[in-house]
Amino acid sequence: MIDTNRLSIRPLTLDQLRLHLAGGTALEDEFGALPGHREVVEPLLSILKHFTIPFLQNPNRQPLYDTIWIARDRTLNQFVADAKFKGAPDEEQTVEIGYGTYPAFQRRGYMTELVGGLVAWALKQSGVRRVTAETAVTNTASQAVLLNNGFHPFAQDEHTRWWERER
Repeated sequence: MIDTNRLSIRPLTLDQLRLHLAGGTALEDEFGALPGHREVVEPLLSILKHFTIPFLQNPNRQPLYDTIWIARDRTLNQFVADAKFKGAPDEEQTVEIGYGTYPAFQRRGYMTELVGGLVAWALKQSGVRRVTAETAVTNTASQAVLLNNGFHPFAQDEHTRWWERER
C-alpha cells in the first residue's frame, strides 16, 4: 500500500496478523518473501493478542489504524520492521504511531524510512492533522527517527518524551 525507496509497507489483515503471531514462515509464504529475522516479542506480543486482534474483529473500528503495518525490503525480499497506529484519529484529529526494527536490521535507516512513509500516508487521510509518538528519554535512536521525520517534542516527564508532527 505504501512504497518508499527501499520498502514495501503493507497493513496486515486479521488472517495475516495471525500468521505473523504464529511464527514460522507462513507470513513470508503469504507475501512471497524470503524467511529472515522477523520476530514478535513483548510488549508487542501482548498488545497484538489483547488489543489488536479484538479491535480487528470489531466491524465498527478502522482496521488501518488498528493493525500492524509490515515493511519488506524489496531488494532483500525480507521483512525488516513493523509499525502500528494506536487507534483511529481522535477528536483532535491525532493518531499515535509506534514502531520497531527487527534486531538483525537495526541501524540501517529502515525505521526512518518506515515512519516517514506511514506519517506521510496518515497526514493525507481525512480526519488526520497530527501524528504523535512517545519515546523513552534515553532512547536516542528512536528520537533520531522522529527528528529525521520532522517531529518535535511537545512534552516530557522524567522517563518519557512526547513528539508531534502536524500537517
